[in-house]
Amino acid sequence: MHLQEKTLISQVSVILFLLFTTHSMQYQGFVKFIGPRETIGEGVEKQTIVLEENTDREFKGSIAVDFFRDKINLLSDVNTGDLITVHLNARANESRNQPGRWFNSITCRRVEKSSTAPANSSDDLPF
Repeated sequence: MHLQEKTLISQVSVILFLLFTTHSMQYQGFVKFIGPRETIGEGVEKQTIVLEENTDREFKGSIAVDFFRDKINLLSDVNTGDLITVHLNARANESRNQPGRWFNSITCRRVEKSSTAPANSSDDLPF
């Protein structure tokens, strides 16, 4: 099997995996950054946020999530530092300018805001 055939099979496998698993992809994290609304392409609005994973690990991972068109309204009550769960659509896209080059697109279809208790609450005293 040639390298090009192996690469194509690998790319198709990734696309099929994403196609059949996007319905249940979720990510929970703290909002680290909320980008500005921007207009791209032919009047399409886009806004990007960055979430830092909710974990006790020393080195936390982050993910950038894009919101397009009416989905931007899902961010109306979201602020930096909030703990949220996003329901994601992930897609592999081939570059229009460089055929054979692929990139991932991670967009959001639903946001759930989690409630967290303040860390330094005076009501949590043991006495």
